[in-house]
Amino acid sequence: MTAEPVRVGIGRLDTTERPGLVLVDCQNLFTLDPAVDEAAKACGRAAAAARALGVPVVWLRVLFDDDAELGPVWTAKAPALKQLRPGAELSEFDPRVGYADGEHVVTKKRASGFVRTELDDLLHDLDVHTLAVAGFTTAGCVRATVVDAASLDYAPVVLADAVADRSPAIHDAALVDLDARYADVVPDGAAWFRALGTSAR
Repeated sequence: MTAEPVRVGIGRLDTTERPGLVLVDCQNLFTLDPAVDEAAKACGRAAAAARALGVPVVWLRVLFDDDAELGPVWTAKAPALKQLRPGAELSEFDPRVGYADGEHVVTKKRASGFVRTELDDLLHDLDVHTLAVAGFTTAGCVRATVVDAASLDYAPVVLADAVADRSPAIHDAALVDLDARYADVVPDGAAWFRALGTSAR
């Protein structure tokens, strides 16, 4: 007897439980391209909406103190990353996104926010389960962070208007892949947070 094939579909996650927002690499180096202007502004709107609900906001940044910390593969593929040094203007958070004093900042040396960082411990301390993710770039550090979040049993949500990539085709393909396998992708991050607040009342 031949077994019936398992039909593959796209399920949805429960993304209402204990939300947090992670902003990935909203640094000047990654937002120089005018093509990401709208996404940078959307990151700011999502952050403001999260704060209004009292949702924890965590910022990821790439920063290298010295050459010994450089990832040989990552920086070979993207040499501009070597410019992300303490005090460099390119390392600073884009003011359009609007870092708020006192919000958590996690420094990373690799694409994923979870690799060799305290992010997982911090999110547990903040009692976060649903992880909304915004920032740059969609197919790079955003995707790497979301995949690792799913592997660690968070419920990831990608805020589609608040992520961007150099290539629209790569951006679109990454969102399709993430929505199919690792996360729920929602069109408007600020609206998602507002709806979350309404459903909680």
